[in-house]
Amino acid sequence: MNIRLISLDLDGTALLPDHASFSRRTEDALLAAHRQGVAIVPTTGRQFAMLPPPLRVKQSWANLAVLCNGAEVRRLESGEVLASCYMTAETLRPLIDRAVALGLMVELSAGGTLYLTAEDWARERTIDRLTFHLGILDRRGHVVEGPLSAFAAGSGLVFEKMNLMGLTPALWQELAPTAQALPLSCVWSSPRSMEVTDREATKARGLERVCRLLGVDMGQVMAIGDSGNDVSSLRAAGLGVAMGNAPEEVLAAADAVTGTNVQDGAAQAIERYILGR
Repeated sequence: MNIRLISLDLDGTALLPDHASFSRRTEDALLAAHRQGVAIVPTTGRQFAMLPPPLRVKQSWANLAVLCNGAEVRRLESGEVLASCYMTAETLRPLIDRAVALGLMVELSAGGTLYLTAEDWARERTIDRLTFHLGILDRRGHVVEGPLSAFAAGSGLVFEKMNLMGLTPALWQELAPTAQALPLSCVWSSPRSMEVTDREATKARGLERVCRLLGVDMGQVMAIGDSGNDVSSLRAAGLGVAMGNAPEEVLAAADAVTGTNVQDGAAQAIERYILGR
């Protein structure tokens, strides 16, 4: 297969557990692929303002990133938005109100700022496994007054992403009818959280936009990922590679499985399918 583009998920895939750095082996594999003319495109649920420091010096990879699960395509160097699919407060209001009624914690992302109530922020601080996310809230969080849906309606903002925290399969069964009646895409980002974007904002759609910009066919893309928000890109790419730490639904969507992120699984895939090592 003639792979011309690597779609690279970050957290749980290419980045180490510190959520901030690549291993030396992964760095070396990416550099070798780039020297062979392969474009490297970070494809992530993160917002532009929340990209890790190493990506700030990777503009030469392709100078493009798919962000917020496909809600944005931006240039890495300048942050210029080349394509976007945002959600309005009007669209989100039924889902926000139903999620709040079910006792879920809700965050709205706009312009790289996370908006949430003081009550939800306090609840999130009691959850040990959210250490990394709480660090993001400390830097990019903003407490709103009153109900979140009322804030959204009066803010004049459009939203690239909505996070639902504290979700379980049982609660999702109750929330799903509301979500599925709206023009939205809902994907599990962890066993207890879901990311919501516009229906047209998926990693696969974001990659299609990147491919048009670079003149690359989707059949020439290798997508690497580990979570529910990667399923669309793994299925759409010519070669979808799931990380060994991925849940079953992600493994089932992939053409191949590599090692975990702590085993340099992304590097293993690049070495095998691109570098021929």
